[in-house]
Amino acid sequence: MSDVTTARPEWEQLELLVASIQRQLAPGATVTHNAKIRGQQSETMRQVDVLVEQFVGQYSIRIALDCKDYAAPVDVKGVEEFHGLLVDIVAHKGALVCPKGFTKAAKKRARKLEIDLYSPADTDPHKWQVSLALPTICDFRSMRIAFRISSSAPMPLRIPEAFYELPVYDARKRELGTIMAVAMKRWDAGEYPNEPGVHEKVPLVAEGETQIDNGYGVLLPVELDLTLFVKQQRYVGHVPVDTLHGLRDEQTGHVITNAFQFRLLNPVEIQNQWRKLGEGEEPPFPVVLQVIGLHGLGPK
Repeated sequence: MSDVTTARPEWEQLELLVASIQRQLAPGATVTHNAKIRGQQSETMRQVDVLVEQFVGQYSIRIALDCKDYAAPVDVKGVEEFHGLLVDIVAHKGALVCPKGFTKAAKKRARKLEIDLYSPADTDPHKWQVSLALPTICDFRSMRIAFRISSSAPMPLRIPEAFYELPVYDARKRELGTIMAVAMKRWDAGEYPNEPGVHEKVPLVAEGETQIDNGYGVLLPVELDLTLFVKQQRYVGHVPVDTLHGLRDEQTGHVITNAFQFRLLNPVEIQNQWRKLGEGEEPPFPVVLQVIGLHGLGPK
């Protein structure tokens, strides 16, 4: 959760928010809010809104972030002034954070000076709260099964029409469930091939002997395998993000975070409201998340 205290001035709340985000992005570093560093050239104490320090081997890395709660985008002058601070305190990297963004000239100058430009990307309730959604492809894989059963044991075998409802046992005569239940459990767990197409001679169980009742009350060793007929249907849309703490790169538009949470997907809602993609069709926008859903339809 973001560490923002509403009793503080808004500019300080922004600094605390950025410090909290940076602690989550760099949990192994020391993050200091309102740090004081003596400038090597100015020989005066310089104030840094958020200072990130970490040792890499015998080296100390210093990163400075400056927060601007301006009513308008930061201009090129603000970038150049910040660069002067970085030089004075001998920072290895610097970043400006402004919720209102940056002018075109400021972005161009920042690229030349290798200064990162960010705005908060935080879903907690505060002045700079943002609503985020992930461009997503939902890839539904539906499957029908054809079963094959064979046995070389010298005893009779009577197979009912719905034999897939028979219990199946392992070599130690432990019941695993019905043939269909075992198959669907493994499909739902992603243990069977799920690429679109036909997959033949897929063993019912991963390894070991299987047995079924031969129809006369005797357990009979059998070979049970499947043919899987897998179809694919893709949908593209946006998944609302419930929780995310990070920074938006104002140069690329990418969001930097180390964790996020989004709500459970509703397959019916996706099929009714998202755009259905044709075979081989590319989504109309770049996606950052692909979700594969497995759906079993039973015997073919």
